[in-house]
Amino acid sequence: MNFKLLVSVMVSLSLFGCGGAEARAPAESDALGTASQAISVNENSGFLVVYNVNYENLPTASEQCAGDWQDLIYYMKAQTYSPDVFIVHQMSGSGQAATLAQFMEDNLPGQYASIVAEANPAPMNSPCGPAKDYQTNAIIYRTGRLQPISGTKETWQVYKGANGSCVMNTQARSIGVRMAFTDLVTHKKVVLGSAHWPTMQEGPASDAGCAEKNIQLTDTKMRGISGANLMVWGVDSNESDHGSNGYKDWYNQANSQIASTINYSWNDPIYEACSGSRSCLEDNWTGGSGARIDFLFFNAAATSSHGHTVTYNEGDAADVQFTGADRDDLNYSGHRAMSARIYY
Repeated sequence: MNFKLLVSVMVSLSLFGCGGAEARAPAESDALGTASQAISVNENSGFLVVYNVNYENLPTASEQCAGDWQDLIYYMKAQTYSPDVFIVHQMSGSGQAATLAQFMEDNLPGQYASIVAEANPAPMNSPCGPAKDYQTNAIIYRTGRLQPISGTKETWQVYKGANGSCVMNTQARSIGVRMAFTDLVTHKKVVLGSAHWPTMQEGPASDAGCAEKNIQLTDTKMRGISGANLMVWGVDSNESDHGSNGYKDWYNQANSQIASTINYSWNDPIYEACSGSRSCLEDNWTGGSGARIDFLFFNAAATSSHGHTVTYNEGDAADVQFTGADRDDLNYSGHRAMSARIYY
């Protein structure tokens, strides 16, 4: 059984100018499993609370590739603040993104809305069956904190490897989306993006997954809005950050804290939380093969704290905390989520 935690409330301006009840911030606590903890919305002017995950079309127990997607939302519910931003990949379309936003609204303080790359993405004949035939990228945002800026949405297709070259992919799921928002607390401009890169490892030997082409393209799109005070984007890159010869070139180029002849000036909150420790980064794997293939990036002028990869056990424990039961044989996704506070 789900229940709402008791919280004090305030009236906050929503996206459409209507009043919405949102909880005030309690004393700092990040403990998991304390039912008395009162989660609240984030009213701090210094940072945004951001999550990123490939949500795999919100997997349920009855599907061919089964999952227990609600676990991740219950994990969020056990934290100090509900998300300001939730960047997701593999939504079936605008309807499923709206379902996710509504479930968050039902279980977390705050009101949520969504922006999708493709409202009705083309089918892709997924190996996981019909439940995952339609895939798009989306941005879920808290309307009491962020207000979309009209005319700033842009989508773009990315590259795949093909016969030793990088060519434009054709899948709907590899169409990225970007939009600018006004932070209603700071009145600053925030640009958010969501991307999913292809799996085709048939590009040039130096860039088989065409990740170097895709970081260059994504960087261009994310920086295409002038006057941004903060830029944040998440990606399922289908390309690891590290190989047998060290960090891969695409990640060197992306991460401003690693020396590279090309520097796109992004920071990675998990890298920051690990202080660059390779063993720590390996512990923060996101894909089923034990590699980091999912990333959250923000512009290097900003900083982060509380960088964290949400384990499956943490999701299971939160489900038990808030519902009394859990399918511990199922995970919230085949990809582990990450979260951070991004300061600007």
